[in-house]
Amino acid sequence: MARRLVDAAVAEARQRGARKVTLRVLGHNTGARRVYERCGFVVEGVLRGEFRIDGQDVDDILMARSLA
Repeated sequence: MARRLVDAAVAEARQRGARKVTLRVLGHNTGARRVYERCGFVVEGVLRGEFRIDGQDVDDILMARSLA
């Protein structure tokens, strides 16, 4: 189901003329990161310790997929 949602968002972006789709995901959300990677997204950057959640520093992962 998650992959279908991502694929639909990518298709909509492409239809609207986007050349690239970007997203941000919390570093510890490995399930979501795997889905995005399977959908062709790659890591473009990491903001180390960007958030503090439940007393833990959490990275903010910047991912993107080219539509060209």
